[in-house]
Amino acid sequence: MNVVRKLNVRDIVFVGMLAAMCTIATTIKVPFGVGAMVHLGSAFLYTTGIIFGGVYAGLAGAIGSAFYDIVMGFSPYTLWSFAIKGIAGLIVGLVAKGLWPEASRNSKMTGTQLMIRAFFACVLAALWTLAGYILAWWYVTGSLTTAIANIPSSLMTSSAGLIVALILGPKLRKILGQ
Repeated sequence: MNVVRKLNVRDIVFVGMLAAMCTIATTIKVPFGVGAMVHLGSAFLYTTGIIFGGVYAGLAGAIGSAFYDIVMGFSPYTLWSFAIKGIAGLIVGLVAKGLWPEASRNSKMTGTQLMIRAFFACVLAALWTLAGYILAWWYVTGSLTTAIANIPSSLMTSSAGLIVALILGPKLRKILGQ
């Protein structure tokens, strides 16, 4: 398997579609507890990484999250989201699947092995995202206290994303033959 390859038209179309879906998923808010809300952007990003690998998930997460920030008026976070979510997608995909969609298509990985890899991939990506956004919040607001106060909502969103991705990812991967 060639690790380094150029993006072809099919890749670009898939990444564009996945980026649009990432933007939409981030707009979907789910009530969680008393007054708290989580979005499904992380769930989509983690699921994409499990199914399609690091390149697709990284590019879709970077483009989709940055576009969400621009459209929804969070422009101070656009570059932060591009980097943070792009690397988070790359982490999930690389650990759970490989770099490219065809990376582990012929592997003999069992369902249990896939679940373990997917779980650790999502946890690593969640920790990266948390650390990245703590820096982003601190930089944008100028307040470390505000950054620290946002930790619970980030952890709730990542946890919801992990649960959804562990339910959907392996099943969709099998259905799609990935």
